[in-house]
Amino acid sequence: MKQAILFSTAFLLLFSCVETDYVNDRVDPKIFISNPLSTLEEGTDYQLETKYINYVGKEITNPVVNWSTNYPEILTVSETGLVTGISMGVATITASLTTEEENLTVTNTNEITVSMSTAVEPVKFEGTITSTSSYLLKGSYSLVALDDGGVKLSLGEDYEADTNLPGLYVYLGNNPKSIADAHEIGPVTVFQGAHFYDLPTIDIYDYNYILYWCKPFGVKVGEGQIK
Repeated sequence: MKQAILFSTAFLLLFSCVETDYVNDRVDPKIFISNPLSTLEEGTDYQLETKYINYVGKEITNPVVNWSTNYPEILTVSETGLVTGISMGVATITASLTTEEENLTVTNTNEITVSMSTAVEPVKFEGTITSTSSYLLKGSYSLVALDDGGVKLSLGEDYEADTNLPGLYVYLGNNPKSIADAHEIGPVTVFQGAHFYDLPTIDIYDYNYILYWCKPFGVKVGEGQIK
């Protein structure tokens, strides 16, 4: 009888944590220019790099990328992504890729000013965390690339999470429907107000989602898209 009660309690907690049973793991594929420039010194070169996340949220290494420039008289780009500042002005570099699985074309752009100096564009993402369950989970976030490597994930003063959430963990992932290949940040210990996580081994372009998960029951309770 005691075992039946424990099983029933766990069963109810499982279904109270989530409103939707995710079956389809497909996500929109994305390509990023992972080291964008804001300015490039005239007469110099710079190697742009990309990251490609496929339709199930996995990073694919060495993807076949097509590079182009809208003003080659200002800025040229090679087939490997090497840009060269030709003359003063502004040009946009486009990286595009056609996916093998679905024959979709995904793109990312970098507007670059050719000037007297070179400056890497500072990268910062901001957004909101929203609940995907009946439990309270909300707040703003920022994800900032640090000068010495890694990132800082900060939750705002408006952050709130239900203290009754069982085994709540936070992750970074590329598939909002799974944490199979996600990076586990750790258990949630702050349930209200501003706090942050220093993540020295993470690149700001590694992941597309902040995920909150009831780890003991394997169900998602909240997310924030990184974009």
